[in-house]
Amino acid sequence: MTMEAAKQHMGAMFEYIAADGLVALAAMGLPPGAKVLDVGTGVGNFAIFLALQGFDVLTGEPDTDTSRYARHDWAANAHAVGVAKQIRFEAFNASQMPFDPNTFVAVFFYGVLHHIDEAERAAALREALRVTGPNGAVVIFEPTQDTLRQIWSNDPGHPLAASPALYTAGLDVSEQKLTGQRMDIFIYRMA
Repeated sequence: MTMEAAKQHMGAMFEYIAADGLVALAAMGLPPGAKVLDVGTGVGNFAIFLALQGFDVLTGEPDTDTSRYARHDWAANAHAVGVAKQIRFEAFNASQMPFDPNTFVAVFFYGVLHHIDEAERAAALREALRVTGPNGAVVIFEPTQDTLRQIWSNDPGHPLAASPALYTAGLDVSEQKLTGQRMDIFIYRMA
Protein backbone atom coordinates (compact mmCIF):
# COMPACT_ATOMS: atom_id res chain seq x y z
CA MET A 1 0.00 0.00 0.00
CA THR A 2 1.22 3.48 -0.71
CA MET A 3 1.68 6.15 1.96
CA GLU A 4 -1.32 8.05 0.56
CA ALA A 5 -3.55 4.98 0.79
CA ALA A 6 -2.32 4.35 4.33
CA LYS A 7 -3.20 7.94 5.25
CA GLN A 8 -6.71 7.38 3.90
CA HIS A 9 -7.12 4.21 5.96
CA MET A 10 -5.43 5.36 9.17
CA GLY A 11 -6.75 8.93 9.28
CA ALA A 12 -5.46 12.40 10.08
CA MET A 13 -3.32 11.37 13.06
CA PHE A 14 -1.33 8.99 10.85
CA GLU A 15 -0.72 11.82 8.40
CA TYR A 16 0.75 14.01 11.18
CA ILE A 17 2.86 11.15 12.47
CA ALA A 18 4.16 10.35 8.99
CA ALA A 19 5.09 14.00 8.36
CA ASP A 20 7.12 14.18 11.58
CA GLY A 21 8.61 10.74 10.94
CA LEU A 22 9.85 11.84 7.52
CA VAL A 23 11.60 14.84 9.10
CA ALA A 24 13.52 12.51 11.42
CA LEU A 25 14.33 9.92 8.76
CA ALA A 26 15.65 12.61 6.39
CA ALA A 27 18.19 13.59 9.06
CA MET A 28 19.23 10.02 9.80
CA GLY A 29 19.95 8.25 6.52
CA LEU A 30 19.05 4.75 7.73
CA PRO A 31 19.84 1.87 5.37
CA PRO A 32 16.91 0.15 3.62
CA GLY A 33 15.60 -2.86 5.54
CA ALA A 34 17.22 -1.73 8.80
CA LYS A 35 15.99 -3.37 11.99
CA VAL A 36 14.31 -0.71 14.15
CA LEU A 37 12.44 -0.62 17.46
CA ASP A 38 9.22 1.32 18.03
CA VAL A 39 8.65 1.85 21.77
CA GLY A 40 4.96 2.26 22.64
CA THR A 41 2.79 0.55 20.04
CA GLY A 42 -0.61 2.14 20.65
CA VAL A 43 -2.75 1.76 17.49
CA GLY A 44 0.41 1.05 15.50
CA ASN A 45 0.72 4.36 13.68
CA PHE A 46 4.47 4.77 13.99
CA ALA A 47 5.28 1.09 13.48
CA ILE A 48 3.15 1.11 10.32
CA PHE A 49 4.84 4.29 9.12
CA LEU A 50 8.28 2.70 9.64
CA ALA A 51 7.23 -0.50 7.85
CA LEU A 52 5.95 1.54 4.90
CA GLN A 53 9.43 3.09 4.71
CA GLY A 54 10.87 -0.41 4.24
CA PHE A 55 12.19 -1.08 7.74
CA ASP A 56 12.02 -4.33 9.73
CA VAL A 57 10.04 -3.19 12.79
CA LEU A 58 9.76 -4.58 16.28
CA THR A 59 7.18 -2.73 18.34
CA GLY A 60 6.08 -3.15 21.92
CA GLU A 61 4.74 -1.75 25.13
CA PRO A 62 4.46 -3.17 28.66
CA ASP A 63 1.83 -5.88 28.99
CA THR A 64 0.85 -4.15 32.23
CA ASP A 65 0.03 -0.81 30.53
CA THR A 66 -3.66 -0.10 31.03
CA SER A 67 -3.62 3.52 29.84
CA ARG A 68 -5.96 4.74 27.13
CA TYR A 69 -3.02 4.76 24.70
CA ALA A 70 -2.10 1.06 25.04
CA ARG A 71 -3.55 -2.32 24.09
CA HIS A 72 -5.08 -1.34 20.78
CA ASP A 73 -5.55 -3.67 17.82
CA TRP A 74 -2.48 -2.46 15.98
CA ALA A 75 -2.25 -5.76 14.06
CA ALA A 76 -5.59 -5.18 12.30
CA ASN A 77 -4.32 -1.80 11.14
CA ALA A 78 -1.04 -3.32 9.95
CA HIS A 79 -2.91 -6.02 8.01
CA ALA A 80 -5.26 -3.45 6.45
CA VAL A 81 -2.31 -1.36 5.30
CA GLY A 82 -0.42 -4.43 4.04
CA VAL A 83 2.65 -4.27 6.29
CA ALA A 84 1.87 -6.93 8.91
CA LYS A 85 4.79 -9.10 7.75
CA GLN A 86 7.28 -6.30 8.44
CA ILE A 87 6.10 -5.70 12.02
CA ARG A 88 6.50 -7.94 15.05
CA PHE A 89 5.14 -7.20 18.53
CA GLU A 90 6.84 -8.07 21.81
CA ALA A 91 5.71 -6.83 25.22
CA PHE A 92 8.52 -5.15 27.16
CA ASN A 93 9.28 -2.37 29.62
CA ALA A 94 11.36 0.44 28.10
CA SER A 95 13.57 0.71 31.19
CA GLN A 96 14.47 -3.01 31.07
CA MET A 97 14.59 -4.02 27.41
CA PRO A 98 15.05 -7.75 26.81
CA PHE A 99 17.25 -7.22 23.74
CA ASP A 100 20.96 -7.74 23.14
CA PRO A 101 23.29 -4.79 22.58
CA ASN A 102 23.49 -3.58 18.97
CA THR A 103 20.20 -5.27 18.02
CA PHE A 104 18.67 -2.23 16.30
CA VAL A 105 19.91 0.51 14.01
CA ALA A 106 17.46 2.93 15.60
CA VAL A 107 14.99 3.12 18.49
CA PHE A 108 11.98 5.43 18.21
CA PHE A 109 9.85 6.88 21.02
CA TYR A 110 6.98 8.64 19.24
CA GLY A 111 5.05 10.58 21.89
CA VAL A 112 6.05 8.04 24.52
CA LEU A 113 8.76 9.41 26.82
CA HIS A 114 6.36 11.66 28.74
CA HIS A 115 4.15 8.61 29.43
CA ILE A 116 7.02 6.66 31.02
CA ASP A 117 7.24 7.08 34.79
CA GLU A 118 9.69 9.92 35.40
CA ALA A 119 11.83 7.73 37.67
CA GLU A 120 12.35 5.30 34.74
CA ARG A 121 13.02 7.75 31.91
CA ALA A 122 16.80 7.87 32.30
CA ALA A 123 16.92 4.06 32.38
CA ALA A 124 14.73 3.90 29.27
CA LEU A 125 17.10 6.20 27.41
CA ARG A 126 20.16 4.21 28.56
CA GLU A 127 18.48 0.98 27.45
CA ALA A 128 17.63 2.43 24.05
CA LEU A 129 21.25 3.50 23.56
CA ARG A 130 22.45 0.06 24.68
CA VAL A 131 20.29 -1.84 22.18
CA THR A 132 21.31 0.44 19.30
CA GLY A 133 24.99 0.33 20.11
CA PRO A 134 27.71 2.83 19.17
CA ASN A 135 26.50 3.40 15.59
CA GLY A 136 22.78 3.60 16.31
CA ALA A 137 20.37 6.43 16.98
CA VAL A 138 17.63 6.99 19.52
CA VAL A 139 14.86 9.27 18.31
CA ILE A 140 12.44 10.87 20.73
CA PHE A 141 9.37 12.77 19.56
CA GLU A 142 7.71 14.98 22.18
CA PRO A 143 4.61 17.13 21.60
CA THR A 144 4.94 20.86 21.01
CA GLN A 145 2.90 23.25 23.16
CA ASP A 146 0.35 23.67 20.35
CA THR A 147 -0.01 19.91 20.07
CA LEU A 148 -0.45 19.59 23.84
CA ARG A 149 -3.25 22.16 23.78
CA GLN A 150 -5.02 20.09 21.13
CA ILE A 151 -4.51 16.87 23.09
CA TRP A 152 -5.79 18.45 26.30
CA SER A 153 -9.12 19.25 24.64
CA ASN A 154 -9.81 15.47 24.52
CA ASP A 155 -7.55 14.29 27.33
CA PRO A 156 -7.26 16.98 30.04
CA GLY A 157 -5.06 14.74 32.21
CA HIS A 158 -2.46 14.14 29.50
CA PRO A 159 1.07 14.78 30.87
CA LEU A 160 3.34 17.63 29.81
CA ALA A 161 6.01 16.91 27.23
CA ALA A 162 9.25 15.51 28.59
CA SER A 163 12.60 17.18 28.03
CA PRO A 164 14.85 14.29 26.98
CA ALA A 165 18.05 16.20 27.79
CA LEU A 166 17.13 15.94 31.49
CA TYR A 167 17.75 12.20 31.28
CA THR A 168 21.13 12.18 29.50
CA ALA A 169 23.30 13.05 32.52
CA GLY A 170 26.41 10.90 32.54
CA LEU A 171 25.86 9.70 28.98
CA ASP A 172 28.37 10.53 26.26
CA VAL A 173 25.82 11.41 23.57
CA SER A 174 25.27 14.04 20.94
CA GLU A 175 21.86 15.61 20.50
CA GLN A 176 20.30 16.89 17.30
CA LYS A 177 17.01 18.75 17.68
CA LEU A 178 14.54 19.11 14.82
CA THR A 179 11.10 20.63 14.63
CA GLY A 180 8.26 18.67 13.10
CA GLN A 181 4.68 19.70 12.42
CA ARG A 182 3.37 18.47 15.77
CA MET A 183 6.43 17.24 17.59
CA ASP A 184 9.86 18.33 18.69
CA ILE A 185 12.31 15.67 17.53
CA PHE A 186 15.47 14.74 19.43
CA ILE A 187 18.05 12.42 17.87
CA TYR A 188 20.66 10.97 20.22
CA ARG A 189 23.81 9.17 19.13
CA MET A 190 26.78 7.94 21.10
CA ALA A 191 29.48 10.63 20.91
